[in-house]
Amino acid sequence: MSNNKIKNIIKKIVFPIRFNSRRLIGGNRMEPSFIIVGAQKAGTTSLYKYLTQHPDIKATLLKEVHYFDLNYDKPLSWYQSFFPLKRNNKIITGEASPYYMFHPYAIKRIANFNANIKIIVLLREPASRAISHYYHEVRLGRETLGLGEAFNQEDQRMQEELEKFRNNQHYIGYNHQRFSYQSRSDYLPQIKEIKECFKEENIKIIDSKEFFKHTSETVKDVLKFLGVDPDFKIKTEKRFNSWEKIADPEEKEIYTKLKAKFKNSNDTLFDLIGKKFDWK
Repeated sequence: MSNNKIKNIIKKIVFPIRFNSRRLIGGNRMEPSFIIVGAQKAGTTSLYKYLTQHPDIKATLLKEVHYFDLNYDKPLSWYQSFFPLKRNNKIITGEASPYYMFHPYAIKRIANFNANIKIIVLLREPASRAISHYYHEVRLGRETLGLGEAFNQEDQRMQEELEKFRNNQHYIGYNHQRFSYQSRSDYLPQIKEIKECFKEENIKIIDSKEFFKHTSETVKDVLKFLGVDPDFKIKTEKRFNSWEKIADPEEKEIYTKLKAKFKNSNDTLFDLIGKKFDWK
């Protein structure tokens, strides 16, 4: 038996024991001061890894807790168990679940939990995000349709999922999460809802292109937003989760069509957030 298989077996045995013991002292655990709510395939993993290098920011047991979308039927103690034990007032914690931003009810649930929590959003150029999302699902073996067919089928897939959500707010919509390539790239309705639920001073919206181009400066700005020492040196050389380049002729054709499709929505989005991103 390989070492990796042995490690996975140990994890399956140890994690539930460790997790259940954490739930017993859920009331003594910190509450999140911030949540990175999206977007998927936009750099959320890298940003979270960088932020949690800071001595005043403690990571959760898992980066993506998915309480407000996939696990909202569980008790609050379940959510609390993922966070560190309470320390001095200087220390903060937070999580990053990129489906929150797109889930029909997650943003409102977060606002009901804590209307003053800080919300961080990374936005990647929509056309490239949609295509990257597709290949992510293909790699995981969850998408069996070709690129063009998957995009053509999306509206029908999403209509079916949304109907299920309307009938049951606790519906676990894995297809909604996985096959929403273009829908999740239409940021305008998602950002509108965030702005309706949270105060302007508690929202940080970041261009993913700018984040990866000027990583240290962007991270420093986010640290300042979170109220911790922005001058602490964060190691940003390592990038987590690489992005694919648009190379295939079919990809390029679909990419061009998506760029045109999202143009008006993007222009309205830029007016809403008061800045324009270089999404060329």
